[in-house]
Amino acid sequence: MGKLFKFPGIVLLAAIVLINVFPGADCYALSENALYSASHWAKNDIVEANDLNLLTGNTQGNFQAKITREEFSELAVQLYEALSGKTANAPANNPFVDTQNPAVAAANKLGIVKGVGNNRFLPDSTATREEVSVMLYNAIKAAKPDYSFKCLNEHVFIDQNAISPWAQEAVKYLYSRGVVKGVGNKTFSPRAATSREEAVIMVKRIYEAFQKSEPEELPSQVFDPDIDMLSRGSARSNTIETLKRLISAEIGKPYQWGAAGPDSFDCSGLVYYIYGKLGISLPRVSAAQAKAGTYVPKSDLVYGDLVFFANDGKNVNHVGIYVGSGEFVHAPSSGKTVRISTLESGYYANTYYTARRVIP
Repeated sequence: MGKLFKFPGIVLLAAIVLINVFPGADCYALSENALYSASHWAKNDIVEANDLNLLTGNTQGNFQAKITREEFSELAVQLYEALSGKTANAPANNPFVDTQNPAVAAANKLGIVKGVGNNRFLPDSTATREEVSVMLYNAIKAAKPDYSFKCLNEHVFIDQNAISPWAQEAVKYLYSRGVVKGVGNKTFSPRAATSREEAVIMVKRIYEAFQKSEPEELPSQVFDPDIDMLSRGSARSNTIETLKRLISAEIGKPYQWGAAGPDSFDCSGLVYYIYGKLGISLPRVSAAQAKAGTYVPKSDLVYGDLVFFANDGKNVNHVGIYVGSGEFVHAPSSGKTVRISTLESGYYANTYYTARRVIP
């Protein structure tokens, strides 16, 4: 102990330096383990978002996990503070009975988020794409009230009518600014989930675009809806192109129970083999595969989603790969070959059970 205090002046100086370097504002160190959980296409953006102090502690567990309403509220408040230079203070009285998170209360006070009625917020519910769009839009409006918020171009998705009326304005504006994108096939999929890494990337995009310029001074963002993919640039497009080649190579190969390639397959063996080639590790049997990835409504299917079937309406017994236009590829049964079938009518329409998205 004597050695520790031998140079008290130096110790005091070091303490002062530490206080100045690390002020009281929240700062979340990005760990290697957290970054390892992110998709390869998202890592650079996540590192940059961390450098801009846009991350929050609760978003750094598993970057590929679906983000909750509470977690996204924290991100939205972080964005507001970064854009406005102001501190978002929670009100004296918490407006919600199901969360004590001060960031949620502050976001509500700023008009960024709303409850769902009866003083509830549903903090652990997954934030949908349209909810995320509205929160981002409201965060910009709260931080930059003098902006005109002029929509730079009009784009209508095939599923435009599925977007809730309260989200239409936000989706149109953010799409015109290049913050949110479609999911392919000219669709927006408003009620699909958003991952933590997608949310972080959208927050970073907004910060970089809006920290200085009025919206009308920013260049217009125009996207081809046929190739437009969520929030991940061209990475998913490249994966889908590889998937198309892999599927094409397996068409016509025979069904064999228990086989997982390369010369024959059963239904789950085909999925296991092809996605393994993509570097995506899946369980071997269809019932377990039905728990992988994230749930996708039938109306929001995109190329590469896994579709599952249940003869009895409750136990998964078959799986295939959605390939667009209401069709999927699969290894049907003994005596048949790998082929494309329709989801729109007949046996597979009647036994359709659920779908999962496993390509980020």
